[in-house]
Amino acid sequence: MYHAYFDLREEPFSASPDSRFFFETDQHREAAATLYYVAEQRRGMALLLGAAGLGKTSVLVRFLQMLEGKAETTYLPLPYFDHTTVLEAVLVSLGLEPTPSAAQNHRLFYEYLMKIRRAGKTCVVVFDETQDLNRDTLDAIRMLSNFETATEKLVQIVVAGQPRLSETLKQPDCEQIRQRFSAVARLSPLSPTQVLDYIAYRLKIVGMSPSLFSPAALDAIAVGSHGVPRNVNTICSNALILAFALNHRQVGVEEISEVLRDLDLTLDPGPPASPQPQPAAAPSGQTLRVTLAPAWRPLVKILKHL
Repeated sequence: MYHAYFDLREEPFSASPDSRFFFETDQHREAAATLYYVAEQRRGMALLLGAAGLGKTSVLVRFLQMLEGKAETTYLPLPYFDHTTVLEAVLVSLGLEPTPSAAQNHRLFYEYLMKIRRAGKTCVVVFDETQDLNRDTLDAIRMLSNFETATEKLVQIVVAGQPRLSETLKQPDCEQIRQRFSAVARLSPLSPTQVLDYIAYRLKIVGMSPSLFSPAALDAIAVGSHGVPRNVNTICSNALILAFALNHRQVGVEEISEVLRDLDLTLDPGPPASPQPQPAAAPSGQTLRVTLAPAWRPLVKILKHL
């Protein structure tokens, strides 16, 4: 809609995990490296934790890219299977045909794992968005790590999810599952400086400089997003649409403020959501607390300006 107006080659703030737009901070780099170490060393299981919108899927995409040519990989997002069908889901995702017999499925998977081991590779299975899985299903995932030889794990498993997954794993009956994780990586919100670098990086990919946003607008985004990349994308995208509708060549703090209101962001002071360093005060002198509503809502307001 606004790409030609702002001379953008493509959408700079898409929500899809395009690896070209992956802004690799130290924590994202460390998380991907941690997962890679577990897989490369045949350590079995690794856990990736982070709140929604912090870049877990982007880290997983980068991790899987690091394994190209070294492992047979499969990625299972939003695993809605239960504990009785975990292995079947893995087999299907690997292009294998499950059988009605659980014993035969175990044998099929073992033979597959031994085949790729003889080829000098390992198998990596990634389960994403697992925060809603129950204890039995998580335990079924743990059981996959029992495929092993006397010297190494034959399948390397990454379990990724939001913080409430950690709460599930803290339960006493999840001790066996918790003990299987040989490494844990955690993602935190970006700092205000990192938010500005994130915006600049994504704009550079599409041939634009950060001057597309005024300094005051950038500061407001850093505050209003609470350092969550997905929030940054939503705010920036809707602000560009609004600036286009108003025939403004630069996004100012007025557009950001309007988008924050239309996205049901509040200006109520309150305690920080995490122990991360807090951004500077918003131009109004108040601290912004973020609660995102569905992304289509700002369009209603924008249509009034057309």
